[in-house]
Amino acid sequence: MPSDEHRESIHQRHDTSYRFLLSSKKIFVELLRSFVHKGWVQDIDESSVQEIPHSFVLQDFKRKEADLVYRVQLNGQEVVFYLLLEMQSKVDFQMPYRLLLYQTEIWRYLLKDQKKAQLNKKSYRLPPIVPIVLYNGKQRWTAERQFRKLLGHEEMFGSELLNFEYLLIDVARYTEEELLSLSNTIGSVFLLDQTEDQTQLLARLAKLMQTMQRLPDDHLQQFIAWMANILLQKLPEHEPEVQAFIQNAKGDAAIMGFEKVLDDIKREGRLEGRLEGKLEGKLEGKREGKLEGKREGKLEGKLEGRQEIAKRMIDLDMDVTLIATATGFTPEEVEELRDRLP
Repeated sequence: MPSDEHRESIHQRHDTSYRFLLSSKKIFVELLRSFVHKGWVQDIDESSVQEIPHSFVLQDFKRKEADLVYRVQLNGQEVVFYLLLEMQSKVDFQMPYRLLLYQTEIWRYLLKDQKKAQLNKKSYRLPPIVPIVLYNGKQRWTAERQFRKLLGHEEMFGSELLNFEYLLIDVARYTEEELLSLSNTIGSVFLLDQTEDQTQLLARLAKLMQTMQRLPDDHLQQFIAWMANILLQKLPEHEPEVQAFIQNAKGDAAIMGFEKVLDDIKREGRLEGRLEGKLEGKLEGKREGKLEGKREGKLEGKLEGRQEIAKRMIDLDMDVTLIATATGFTPEEVEELRDRLP
């Protein structure tokens, strides 16, 4: 069972990676347009989006939250979006109260530079704050969405009680079809983040190849950076080709090579045959003689498969070091293979 320190390390890695990804205002707007189904979302002018370079961490809570705050001009009105990244395995039932504290801290921050005379004008209005929680835990989010639901006997009262409702983006609740149909960066990230099974992970990577080819260069590099930090921990340790591409992929040629590697993994039966191989290992004592022959055949097949992958990467004029890392050959063996090609 993972230790508390290990779980905390994973959560912090998710916090940092998502914060890096969504610090791109283009991807932030993409998040809103993909998962917030409100009429005003389409009125957001991307050119007016500006990050507020301040993190609102509360003394009331032990864990340091990762958050993002954006200023947006919406039909001439300044609106503030507060995005809390809740990368935890457990649901926080105090969330409405936490968000109330965050909002008051944001208003305090925004008002500190305002002149007193301006604040005293009858026409002055506080900027609206839209609180959003991005949650990627497995457990369904069951915390109250409205603040007043945390108040005792709130049903006895009407509009005299303080109230607001936050927006929830629950990563694990979207289907594969919904996320693939978006064909964008944030949908691809959600699709891979919600995947736990390694076989499913490789299959989904293969399905995302066309989407990756269509991503703008800046989105692609941020997507690859997210994969390098988060996805490698989920990949099978015996698939170095995939790991090498995630760590080194740049540009269309690398994506094409990545797609070929995934096809080869599937064609060689590594994708579908992993469980079968484990079962054969358990029966080794009973079928030692037969398995020895199979092992020799598998080794020969793997060598041929690695050579085929190396040849395709050479055809794409990829770097010798990258080819060696992906296939397990030495750079000298790669050069020798290149010399033998017609």
